[in-house]
Amino acid sequence: MRLQGTQLQGIQLLGTQLQNMTMVGFQFSGATFNGAALDNFRLDKGELVAEQNQVTLRGTALAGAHVFGQVHNLGTNPVTTATVDYQLGAIVAESASNDPLMTGSTYLYTLTQNVDGTGVFQTACPADSDDNHVAIPLAATWNEHGDRVESSTLFTFGCTSGAIAKCYRWGYRPWATGHGDVVALHWSCTRLARADYCGNGTTHTHDNTQINVWDNAPSPGPIQQHGTTPAGMVFEAGWNTTGAVCLSHSRWLLGGLVIAVLCPTRLIAPNLLLGGTVCDLESQVLGGATAKLFDESNLNLNLDVL
Repeated sequence: MRLQGTQLQGIQLLGTQLQNMTMVGFQFSGATFNGAALDNFRLDKGELVAEQNQVTLRGTALAGAHVFGQVHNLGTNPVTTATVDYQLGAIVAESASNDPLMTGSTYLYTLTQNVDGTGVFQTACPADSDDNHVAIPLAATWNEHGDRVESSTLFTFGCTSGAIAKCYRWGYRPWATGHGDVVALHWSCTRLARADYCGNGTTHTHDNTQINVWDNAPSPGPIQQHGTTPAGMVFEAGWNTTGAVCLSHSRWLLGGLVIAVLCPTRLIAPNLLLGGTVCDLESQVLGGATAKLFDESNLNLNLDVL
């Protein structure tokens, strides 16, 4: 069983100047170390690498470096952009227990934000289930609709309390090879983890809700196997990069309108003529080969509007 959450990146934007802002990504350009520019700042799988004075810096050697995050104010027309100064604090190797495909070591970065440009740095990641405030770097960015956006200039720091890093830790490392399209598996997982049924970036769950996740990655997959259905759980949905392919039930019940009504371009409410995009078993998933992942969840009762 896995604990899902509502946030994608999980980065906390601190300070009054960043109210109503949304994180876009972190720039490869402009990074510094000891007050001097870093050259060829880049990602190697889940590790930041750069050169300075013809010396390659990677792993824990980049502790103290500064990187710049790019944020958008979606409330302005046109959308305005700002950059925010972040510092890399403690850097530790990721646990091998979070690498089921054995793709090699990656690193966890403590990230602090320069609040309102005052020079006061505060932790940017909320605590995860292990009470750690760390982030994992991944290529590409995610927009407000939950879409993965390829980029040669920006990357993502995903806090381990957020869905992007959680899916990475479940084994869906986008750079992995030999298991089919792991990029699509990871992206699909971010939809699943947030119960983004409509594929528009809107979450329909609560933090720390338990789910059982598996996939149909080709041999030697799957990456996550179904195993035994946990007590009280029933099949929920099949997923791909665009959201739920079909749905048996919403993760939280009595919490608002029927999900199918909220996703008229994706899901069809059950009816006698069309049958609706309903699936109560993996074998019933409509779209067949387009589904990447599947999950089971409890019939969680919630009287609050989601």
